[in-house]
Amino acid sequence: MGRVIKFKDFLKRSKIPIEINDTEKYKRVTIKIKHGGVSLRDEEIGKLIGTKKQFVLKEGQFILSKIDARYGAFGIAPQEVDNAIITGNFWAYNVDFNLIDIDWFNQFTNSQFFYDLCERASSGITHRKYLSEDSFLNNEIDLPSLDDQKKSIKKISELKNTFSLASAEITHQLDLIKDLRQAFLREAMQGKLVSNETSDGKTGADLLQEIQTEKEKLIKEKKIKKSKPLPPISKEEIPFEIPENWVWFRVDDISSKIGSGSTPKGSNYSLKGYPFFRSQNIHNDGLVYDDIKFIDEETHQKMNGTTVYNNDLLLNITGGSLGRCALVPDDFEEGNVSQHVCIIRGIKIIPKFYHYLVLSPYFQSLIFKSTTGAGREGLPKYNLEQFIIGIPPLDIQNRIVSKLNELMTYCDELEKSVKESQSYNEQLLQQVLREALEGKSEIKNEDLKLVAEKSPIYSISKDIQKKCDTGDMAILAGYIIKKLSTQNSKDFGRVKLQKMLHLVEYHCQLSSELKYQKNVAGPYAWELEHVIEPKLKSLRFFEIKKDMFGATSKVTYNSLSASKELPSLFSREFKDQAESINNLLDKFQDKNWEFCERISTMYAVWNNRLIRKELFTDEILKQDFLAWDDKKKRFIDVLDHTIEWIRKEKIEPVGFGEFIDKK
Repeated sequence: MGRVIKFKDFLKRSKIPIEINDTEKYKRVTIKIKHGGVSLRDEEIGKLIGTKKQFVLKEGQFILSKIDARYGAFGIAPQEVDNAIITGNFWAYNVDFNLIDIDWFNQFTNSQFFYDLCERASSGITHRKYLSEDSFLNNEIDLPSLDDQKKSIKKISELKNTFSLASAEITHQLDLIKDLRQAFLREAMQGKLVSNETSDGKTGADLLQEIQTEKEKLIKEKKIKKSKPLPPISKEEIPFEIPENWVWFRVDDISSKIGSGSTPKGSNYSLKGYPFFRSQNIHNDGLVYDDIKFIDEETHQKMNGTTVYNNDLLLNITGGSLGRCALVPDDFEEGNVSQHVCIIRGIKIIPKFYHYLVLSPYFQSLIFKSTTGAGREGLPKYNLEQFIIGIPPLDIQNRIVSKLNELMTYCDELEKSVKESQSYNEQLLQQVLREALEGKSEIKNEDLKLVAEKSPIYSISKDIQKKCDTGDMAILAGYIIKKLSTQNSKDFGRVKLQKMLHLVEYHCQLSSELKYQKNVAGPYAWELEHVIEPKLKSLRFFEIKKDMFGATSKVTYNSLSASKELPSLFSREFKDQAESINNLLDKFQDKNWEFCERISTMYAVWNNRLIRKELFTDEILKQDFLAWDDKKKRFIDVLDHTIEWIRKEKIEPVGFGEFIDKK
């Protein structure tokens, strides 16, 4: 195909020195990671530039950061940075264009092969690794001929155009599904989705009378306060027609409670008690308990007017999540809310119907039209109380809820199918780009079998290092608890133990009777609670206590007399694996359970891909992670860091163990 040459054969270091003059202005450069390109950072007067001895960068030179090259910080210098200054941390190279086509080289440097090469050529402490120039320049590549490089770039350009069109179509389909959800909700709330006939002949007006009677009863019993009179609904306010047996209400007419909470004085949260919901805990598909706060009994009683009960609606009324609304589940007991969350409690309205109503385009538009304030805009209670909404009799509400449940499930399945196509599209693009860079003239369907890209990490032995019975696993679990449950690790509980057992077993290549399956918080083995923990108790290692905090629970492990024997038992039973296990556990000494959850889950989806020998990219891993469970969406902003941390700490999976799937 070509010939094997070293980087130093076509890259020559450029060092054009310059002494910074205090009175002159100089262009400075920035290099974005992940192949984000080279661009002008700013122009600065010389007297404000600390490093006086620098170098000059020229247009068309290849430039990289010796610190961040392994993260993709390199590129070709564009015209805008010609004659800019760079420090010794940036290396500039003249490129021999008789050997290298500039577009081919730019594409090549965005390949995983090049990223891995920069990682291997870097050395130093974990958080400050530097590229070694000699190691970098002495790397070899099988370089296609210049003519083949140009053909490859032409083919890559065609492929990118094709995949760009496919990607645009997938994005369009996802937008259509979103629009479809909104259309279903819109039709439902206008009385156009289901039949409006009732078996008992009751109307919305009858329901209004029942609600008013119930409300008067609650006021008389002093369970709620009497609301201030609101103006009658005028014809001008009515936004659209509704069926004859529906009726227009104001939100306050059908609610026994509308009001937000407050933040405990001094943010005085507790480690246990009543769940305290903030805006980040409120999502349209339910309550999210990650990063949940708790308040004690005394604080909860002081905030008695804002107690949350089952079937309440919790609506975000400020900030970027304005309009997001959760329906509190049937089995919830009690909790409380912050000032950014409003409780809406209906009277004789089916809770799920009320929830769908709040999520409908009409109600959401009322929210965003009614906010006040500058900066962090909010929805005032008085404005919310006056919203007018069309309500059918209960028989029709039930029918609407049933139909919408069915249609939303249909939309979920459509969305899942399209996202699978999106994932496959991205996999295929990476495959064909790699094939094109290698100079293959044809890419046949049979060549597109999805297999993991070659990398040194995948050549590691996958042999079982130790077969563990339940006694061994009890010792291992006890040792993990003792090592990680320190005074600085107060959040240690079953979730963290479960994730650490998974990581130790898979990464240190142990074989046990634990059968891991997909669970909301990541890989989960039923045997931990029902087999291993009873052994921890019977062997007098730990007392296991389960505390309830409203609708949530936490398991804690309190040392018993025999726990002091765990270090010696561990050293004896795991003598050949002790070093690797301890090295792994040390990385999580100061990490909370949520960090362990995301590392364990990312490790699992990554390992699953390797087990099945499937092609993957970082984007595909992130998609797999988010597809694990809907509640993983809370980690969407830290997934790049998660992957980078796994690589940085050198705990990439190798395809060991069993594929982890649903039950």
